[in-house]
Amino acid sequence: MSMVNIALSGLNANRVAMNVTAQNVANVNTPGYSRQQALTAAVHGGVSNAQSPGMGVEVTSIRRVTDQFVVKQTWSTNTMSSYAEKFTTNMSLLENTLGADGFSLSAGLDSLFASLHDATTKPESIPLRQQIINESEALSRRFNTLNESLYNQHKDMSDQRTAAVAHGNSLIENIAEVNKKIVEMQGTGGNPAQLMDTRDALVGELSKVMEVRTTEQADGSIQVALASGQPLVMGGDFGQLKATPDPTDPYLADMHIEFAKQTFAIADSVGGQLGSINDYQTEVLKPYQTAIDDMARSLADEFNAVLATGTDLNGNPGAPLFTYDPANPAASLDITNLKAAELAFSSDGTPGNSDVLKDLIDISSKPVAITGFGSLSLNDAFTAMVGETAIKARQAEADYQAKNSMSEQAIAARNNLSAVNSDEEAANLMTFANAHNANMKVISTANQLFDSVIQLF
Repeated sequence: MSMVNIALSGLNANRVAMNVTAQNVANVNTPGYSRQQALTAAVHGGVSNAQSPGMGVEVTSIRRVTDQFVVKQTWSTNTMSSYAEKFTTNMSLLENTLGADGFSLSAGLDSLFASLHDATTKPESIPLRQQIINESEALSRRFNTLNESLYNQHKDMSDQRTAAVAHGNSLIENIAEVNKKIVEMQGTGGNPAQLMDTRDALVGELSKVMEVRTTEQADGSIQVALASGQPLVMGGDFGQLKATPDPTDPYLADMHIEFAKQTFAIADSVGGQLGSINDYQTEVLKPYQTAIDDMARSLADEFNAVLATGTDLNGNPGAPLFTYDPANPAASLDITNLKAAELAFSSDGTPGNSDVLKDLIDISSKPVAITGFGSLSLNDAFTAMVGETAIKARQAEADYQAKNSMSEQAIAARNNLSAVNSDEEAANLMTFANAHNANMKVISTANQLFDSVIQLF
């Protein structure tokens, strides 16, 4: 009966191998699926029987074809690509905002100073004076709307952070839950391959939200932590990411991890989408808001200071043209209720005198201190901001293209190793089917031999 038993073991082993192949073929289009292989080993014969060739074959395990180093490369490049994608999207939006006609401070400044130039032909003209007031108000509105647009983008970044934190926490919890199932299945001798694929996919999604590091454990679970070391998942236990509003700005946030009743501060950027949101807010958006506030403040202060040196058409001392809230200059910039005749263009009260008006015109080229851009004229400051934004936007796009290419290459490397190849599986299926049929032939031959022996009696 040894011949039959050996052949039966071959039948069973090749049947398992065909089942594994069928599973692979069924999942040829399943994203993230790792193909499997049935690993076999010869069953040795009895130690007391030197004539035994062995006892057949057995399936020792079903191997999940993967390389964790390659998988981790996909997670790492995921993080960089997601960061770059979010950053270039935001920079593109900012570039479009600053370049829009309705938000252009340069166009507003040009119109205002053009109206001042027009007034030099007849400084006492009420229509020409009124045009100056109109252009001043229009410029104020440009500051207001530009500030509002940047404020809305700042708020939108906060909303995106909230959504990303919620998504990240959901993924963290799911990874811990899958960890538990993998440990349980391995403990009972099951095959956790599909669960491991699911966990890899969850970690891959988490790596888009933030940069993570993983460590494999002997029980089949993994530990997940931020790149800076704060724990996220340990076996079936998990932490939660928290974003606490900054006391000085409710749309900025201090990040920390709550894990096992402990709180771990996050001092550095977490990478991925969350890191991109934070870096864009703190390194681009907030500094630009500050610079625009400086422009609004300087415009109002310079105009009001020059007008204070003059006398209006009624012989009264010069009054301010602009007003603003020092706490938020660009958002609150407005004109006073000054009338056209009350613009103090003359230092001595003579209606045709325009010496103060010329001082106002000189403001167009007067250097003022703008945070982040140095000392330069208002028009040059905004032009520099637009130019810097365009450069950063192009750099961000180039960085995204490079990082995205790296991510695609890492995914391709993973797929080359782990994804199902239909041609390869077809060949395997034919091989295992032939082996299965050969073992059937062995059993048939053994039966024929047995029948022949029986007929001898």
